[in-house]
Amino acid sequence: MPPENLEIMKSLESWVSKNVLPLRMPVEKWPEQFKEEDRAIRQQVLGLSDEYFVMFVGNMLTENALPTYQTAINTIDGVHDQTGSSSCPWTIWTRA
Repeated sequence: MPPENLEIMKSLESWVSKNVLPLRMPVEKWPEQFKEEDRAIRQQVLGLSDEYFVMFVGNMLTENALPTYQTAINTIDGVHDQTGSSSCPWTIWTRA
């Protein structure tokens, strides 16, 4: 990465800490959150066509690639998280 791009990544770390990291959902809330969302989605999709569900499955397959995105972001200079415990705001975000 060119030095000027690395400088930009570094300069944004405090912004990421302040504006992006607070958006993470605590792991403790995941199970209940997903149950509520599942119930709401099931009510909303009653009567939808098979074509819609085909598109939905395609989207879900795409979502399975998210770990690949984390790996790609983790290779950017200034973001490397070799131990999985870096305190860099970018790596905290990608691990979440």
